[in-house]
Amino acid sequence: MKVSSTKLYHLYLAVVSFVSIVAIAITLWVVLTALGKFLIISDDEYIEYSRSWELTQCEEPKLTTGQDERIERTQEEIEQCKIDARESAIKARRYNLKDMFISSWAWLIVFVVVFIFHYPKFLKSRD
Repeated sequence: MKVSSTKLYHLYLAVVSFVSIVAIAITLWVVLTALGKFLIISDDEYIEYSRSWELTQCEEPKLTTGQDERIERTQEEIEQCKIDARESAIKARRYNLKDMFISSWAWLIVFVVVFIFHYPKFLKSRD
């Protein structure tokens, strides 16, 4: 059984158009859920439930370099450590969000361009 090249081309355009639509929908879903999480979940909630180990680590004694001794932290060191851990967690959250937005929008643009170039050809090939 022989398949004509126009049927293969028509199938190719249909598959690429369909995959582009699915990829666009997934990318938009990722962007919208990340934006929703960022707007709904406060920095305090994020730190408390995702990065709380950093704050609890501040209360533990420090290990000395090359020895097995632990040195207790002063209250000032604990407070400064918590402030630094909190700032670090917030910066990490904002960086991750920006990174995700940049990569998601780049993929969205790629799939929109692929769709724009393939779908009209697919419609014309059906005629």
